[in-house]
Amino acid sequence: MAQNAFYPEDVLIEKMESGEYGWLDYVNHFSAEWQDELAEYCTECALEINDASAEQFVHYKSEQLEAAMESGEA
Repeated sequence: MAQNAFYPEDVLIEKMESGEYGWLDYVNHFSAEWQDELAEYCTECALEINDASAEQFVHYKSEQLEAAMESGEA
């Protein structure tokens, strides 16, 4: 993945809402860890790395966080 500047979530949301960023930009500017995890996710799910798969990945990460919070792990 490309080397990108990373931004806080609120900045990324603003950039998405303004149309400046798409889902792939969101992931690429969230963290290097998420860039790596997206690549793994796409490989495991036989997906291309693009806006659609990045959106699926973000929803997947949200579900993981929700589950961890419900079980007291987060």
